Amino acid sequence: MKRFSVASVLAGLLLLAPLLAFGQGVKGNFVAVGTVPGPRSTDTVVAEEFLNFTCPHCNHFREVSKPVFTKYGKRLRLVRMPILFRGQQDPPLRLYFVAQAHGKEDQIADALFDAAFKYGANVYDPAVVNYIARTNGLADAYQKEGGSDVVTKKIADVVTKASAFGVDSTPTLVLQGAIRMTPETKMETFVDDFGSVVGQLLK
Repeated sequence: MKRFSVASVLAGLLLLAPLLAFGQGVKGNFVAVGTVPGPRSTDTVVAEEFLNFTCPHCNHFREVSKPVFTKYGKRLRLVRMPILFRGQQDPPLRLYFVAQAHGKEDQIADALFDAAFKYGANVYDPAVVNYIARTNGLADAYQKEGGSDVVTKKIADVVTKASAFGVDSTPTLVLQGAIRMTPETKMETFVDDFGSVVGQLLK
């Protein structure tokens, strides 16, 4: 039989404290990865989405979640955090972060998803990424900035954050740096829950 001490019990209760607070605060299917804000606590919710541009679930989330982002408008801010699966190369991530610096991140995210899922293109092929950059007016910027230390650091920072938040699948959302949400059933159910949590957090 496994033994335990009073100290271990107290430590366990301390770990459970944030979970017990959920009953009096924000409700939803999520895991606390920081201090969970209380209901009606913010004017804007920041949702970091850890995604992969060839993940079918990420592409599905992109489509199904549109009504939530339309509903909340500027009060819900999406920050994409693109990551790679094993064996994938980073050109699409480099293009995405260059696009972000030029205010075209939404355009390029859509272009990368569409290339992968509508046209069956290999978005990890540098030639495909160069084509996407060119057709979206970013050829020169991508050539000049794609290999920069700034972009390299952004890619590394996403990996660091994913590790800190315990992200192990895509898509994963982290709201306000504290609430981690990952689809466990139908995407529509996940999106409904996501929208509910956002609504609870907003003033």
